[in-house]
Amino acid sequence: MAAPDTRTLERRLLRIGTALAGVLVLAGSALWGMRIALSLALGGALAAVNLSWIGATTGALFFGDPKGSKRRVLAGFILRLLLILAVLYATIRLHFLSPPAAVAGFTVFYCSILVAGVLEALESARRDRARVRPELADRPVCTRKAK
Repeated sequence: MAAPDTRTLERRLLRIGTALAGVLVLAGSALWGMRIALSLALGGALAAVNLSWIGATTGALFFGDPKGSKRRVLAGFILRLLLILAVLYATIRLHFLSPPAAVAGFTVFYCSILVAGVLEALESARRDRARVRPELADRPVCTRKAK
């Protein structure tokens, strides 16, 4: 099994995470109002920046120039953590946004990792079935009826 390209995987995670955060923001605005929706959006945006930053940092650490400065990578990693703490601190201190909603927006973005894993498993199962029995290539993976 070939490993997916890291950029493709990162784009897929960002796309799924943005969709999940968008659904949560819409539900939050409908159920609890704009203050909660704005907090959820802030948490989702912070998670998107965090995920992109993690991708860039780990890419530079593992795939970058071996003679390059590791201090710069470490500084980027620490700055990422400080940015998260600063945004959450400002959310708590300003009393304009809801800290639990911001944290919920931050964490729902990482559900994209689970969703992407499930989608990849289903796609892999479909590819395996098509390889073994080509006539089943276009059928859904789960076709058993519940007893």
